[in-house]
Amino acid sequence: MNVVAGKYRGRKLLSPKGDSVRPTTTRIKETIFNVLQGYIADCLALDLFAGSGALGIECISRGAREVIFADRSKDSVALVKQNLQGIDGNYTVICNDFAAVLHALRSNGRRFDVIFLDPPYLSKCGEEAIDIIIEGNLLNEGGVIVFEHGSEKTYTLKNTLYRQRTKKMGTVTAEFIYKKRVALMTGSFDPVTKGHEEVLKEALKVYDEVVVACLINPDKKYTFNGAQRLVLAQAMCSAYPGARAVYSENTAVETAREVGAEKLVRGIRNTADESYETEMAAYNRAHGIETHFIIIDECKDITSTLVREQIERGDLSNLPDAAAEVIKTKEFSKLK
Repeated sequence: MNVVAGKYRGRKLLSPKGDSVRPTTTRIKETIFNVLQGYIADCLALDLFAGSGALGIECISRGAREVIFADRSKDSVALVKQNLQGIDGNYTVICNDFAAVLHALRSNGRRFDVIFLDPPYLSKCGEEAIDIIIEGNLLNEGGVIVFEHGSEKTYTLKNTLYRQRTKKMGTVTAEFIYKKRVALMTGSFDPVTKGHEEVLKEALKVYDEVVVACLINPDKKYTFNGAQRLVLAQAMCSAYPGARAVYSENTAVETAREVGAEKLVRGIRNTADESYETEMAAYNRAHGIETHFIIIDECKDITSTLVREQIERGDLSNLPDAAAEVIKTKEFSKLK
């Protein structure tokens, strides 16, 4: 068993004696780290069922900023320490049960970019660990959990704020579980326009999911009621995988928390927009969420006011195509 790449490439690692601990083979480790390219350099990593420490040591070799090794077996912890001899890096070795380790890390506010789970194959420890990690929010935005298990069983992730990629490697399967990057695109959307559609398209290049939230501004008098604004926003989103629309009477910050969004998305067309949006962004930052501004080049002259005037004249050209089809229907006018 060797280190595959990086500073300690080719270094031999001691393997556990007996059959009680099953180390990740060099071939499987190489495959896993090929998938993880771009995640390891300068990462914070947790090797939870450490065994020999091979996965965490591979991270150190490839430039991880910090690695925590944990295992409840004293023999495994001793083996990890042996394999770490002569290796420079910022690392900690803990001897404790996986659940106790995760709860302690949560209490200390720790979060990780990469978490390795290689538990005994016949146990449910991996599934239990994933539940604790997700519930405790122990994974950084854009982070990944790597869960190894025998290929004779399957694992299906239930939490919709995470996505799963499965890679089968003979008798071993690795689940790569990613925390989705979710953004909240807020506005009155009275109605949605092709300008809003451009902002949505750009946002989906950055985030796994964009939630378009039709909110309420008490200072505005709306042409379209809440149900109508939502249906038009849903029609726009229907053309883009990863996009969905909601209606909320809560603030942008409250709605972001409800949908699990890490950032707000706002479009900027001109200097007047920039002045207003900067002020709102400062307010939202003070309440715990940053704003991602998207500069609109195409459709920058399209406003909801303009589109409302055009709709009155029967001109639907600046509505998103799907929204234009919805607004033509008899059912749309009946929405309340």
